[in-house]
Amino acid sequence: MSDGVLEDLVAQLLERLDQRYYGKYRGYVHAVDDPDNLGRIRAIVPRLLGDSTPTGWAMPTAPYAGPDQGFFAVPEPGTGVWMEFEEGDLSKPIYSGAWWGSPGGGDIGGPDSTARAGAPPVRNGSAERTPEVPQHEYPRESATPKVRILKSATGHHIVLDDRQGNERIEIHDRTGNRLILSEEGLDRIMSNERTLNKGALSEQIDGDASLELGGKRTEGIGGSDTRDVDGDCTLTVGGDLTERIAKSAFVRTVDANGTTISVGGPLTESVSGSHTRTVSGAVSDTIVGGYGLTSGQGVSVSAAGPVRIAAGLPDLSLQAFAVDALAGNLSLNTKIGIMQLGGMGATSPMVLGDGLAIHHTMLAQLLKLVYPVLAPAYGPAMDAWAAMTATMDLSYFGFVKRFPVG
Repeated sequence: MSDGVLEDLVAQLLERLDQRYYGKYRGYVHAVDDPDNLGRIRAIVPRLLGDSTPTGWAMPTAPYAGPDQGFFAVPEPGTGVWMEFEEGDLSKPIYSGAWWGSPGGGDIGGPDSTARAGAPPVRNGSAERTPEVPQHEYPRESATPKVRILKSATGHHIVLDDRQGNERIEIHDRTGNRLILSEEGLDRIMSNERTLNKGALSEQIDGDASLELGGKRTEGIGGSDTRDVDGDCTLTVGGDLTERIAKSAFVRTVDANGTTISVGGPLTESVSGSHTRTVSGAVSDTIVGGYGLTSGQGVSVSAAGPVRIAAGLPDLSLQAFAVDALAGNLSLNTKIGIMQLGGMGATSPMVLGDGLAIHHTMLAQLLKLVYPVLAPAYGPAMDAWAAMTATMDLSYFGFVKRFPVG
């Protein structure tokens, strides 16, 4: 090859290289408002275009990309980026990554400037400068080779900690809410939390579960609710308790005044075993309709004070109060005192029974024995009372006279 031809080739090569820009150049992001939303930026490259002329829209070199998929992260204005140009063509800029840096604002515009335009020189109003690399906020520490951090400019970050004994994954937002997954399980630290589940929800807890609420709790269930408890169940309420079923069908209120139960319809109670009720105060039952008491065995009513049963209007049989014994005797006894049966009408021997006849006979004999002096006075009166009506022999126990008046 002659010297002339070689010189021509060198000249062409120099001319070609003179119009091409290969390699990486330091730059910083100037604009990110890509009209096509492709993650493109415009950058200032001081060595090539000066400190005021931006490049055209530079395509990103993404680690992963595809139709509707990939990694999309656009750097903030002022971020230091590595700039390249496709085939060395200055009109086809590419940004292939970013670099750490937080120098002072006076460095902006110098050759290969490392300043990030718009980056704050301090954090939270303190004298602390913006760190070179992203830091973990809880606790505040820089990343190490075994700790991977992805952090945004506002403070949202993801931490992958592979350090032995401290393995975990953390997701943080800039306000301090975070999720921590470690060998101990899942920790959620939230200022407020809301869960929206579009489908079914199933939870299985093999161990114990504990829920502590500092405020009130509201739970709404649109369908039925079933709870099965294999062991004991304890409900402790420090304030009032109100239970309401089917609006007003059943309402139970427990407050400082006691317990109030309101049943809007029929009430049926079924007890398979014994039933014991202890009331420290008075008991009052008001029944608008009838009242029936049926016992398979005996019925015992004991009172420390007087017992009074009052009947209102009689039924069609003119019975206002009836006591019937299907078999055996009917006994009405007083241990100390006098039993009185009276009224505005006559008293039937069927009601009085033999016990009343014996009672009056014994009373008359006792009066004669205790007060023999007065016997001549009230003896004839009693004989006159007995002679007013005919004697009716009811049984072998004695005689009962028919009362003309109560």
